Amino acid sequence: MAQRVFGRTERYRPIRKGRHRKARPKSFKTEAAAQRWAETHGIKKYSLRNSKNPEAKEKKLFIISE
Repeated sequence: MAQRVFGRTERYRPIRKGRHRKARPKSFKTEAAAQRWAETHGIKKYSLRNSKNPEAKEKKLFIISE
């Protein structure tokens, strides 16, 4: 027979919500998408950083505010 999942011990355990880690920067596939996001959020001075290898075909861009 299967064990009871929602027993008394489950009721008194503290509820954990989320992983409580530092927020990561938003990433984008294209430069146009990154520029649109920066404009909507009011970021005027920024630079784009590619986290992938420069020789790779794909891009993963991050906005770094200056």
